Amino acid sequence: MVTVSAFKDGFTALRANPILFVAGLLVGAGSQLQYVDHFIESPYLSAGVSLAWLIVFPFVIGGFIGTARAAIDGTDASLTHFFTVARTHYLRLLLATVVFVLLVFGTAIGFGLLGFILGIGSMALTVIHEMVAFVAGVISVLIWLVSILVVIMFVQFYDTAIVIENKSVTDAFRRSVGLVRSNLKSVTGFSVAWLVLLNVFFIPEYLVQLTMTDAGPADVLPIELEIPIAVLLPIGIALSAVGFAYFYTVYTAYYMRLIAASTDTQGSV
Repeated sequence: MVTVSAFKDGFTALRANPILFVAGLLVGAGSQLQYVDHFIESPYLSAGVSLAWLIVFPFVIGGFIGTARAAIDGTDASLTHFFTVARTHYLRLLLATVVFVLLVFGTAIGFGLLGFILGIGSMALTVIHEMVAFVAGVISVLIWLVSILVVIMFVQFYDTAIVIENKSVTDAFRRSVGLVRSNLKSVTGFSVAWLVLLNVFFIPEYLVQLTMTDAGPADVLPIELEIPIAVLLPIGIALSAVGFAYFYTVYTAYYMRLIAASTDTQGSV
């Protein structure tokens, strides 16, 4: 019920406060900066732009969460409020983002090593039976992927904890883990629905990625798409802006409902 209500909250807030689309446009444009080297053919400049975006992103996400909260509450959802909130929480969000990336990469590397060891075992199983070796290899990949997704799910609310509850970096991760653990079924359902629906808006971006690899869209899709990158990029920016604005408003609304429900539960004990 919390999940459905959060999606409704997102739609209501976005309809009443189109200013949220401005922040969404910033993210939509920023997410496309990784393709700048395709046009300027300068990997150094491309790396610099990507690094700059990683530094700017915590500022944007902090301002957006604060503005989305104001829109949901029916208070001051303005650009002034956006920049005020973004500036107030930027350093903590930047540090927390670095910690988040290290956690995810650490999990990926740790379970990747485990998968490598299992892969060696799978090669040994080939002598016994090829199908057994194949199944063992698939299981090792699934363990690696699920482990990363589980870590992301448990720490995903660190940014909202910082902006909405003014938590420190360490307390934000503890708060996220605690809320997810206490509402595991609800958070799991929300996370799956949120992620699947959000990715629909990133289809043009995925097509751009395919266009830039040896395997073109026609190698993956049953139909041949003859859409130039110059067309896919602006479409990707527009859809990313809409997707980000709506789904991160929903994300903020869900967190607000989650902590409200948690407070009500504690109060009734």
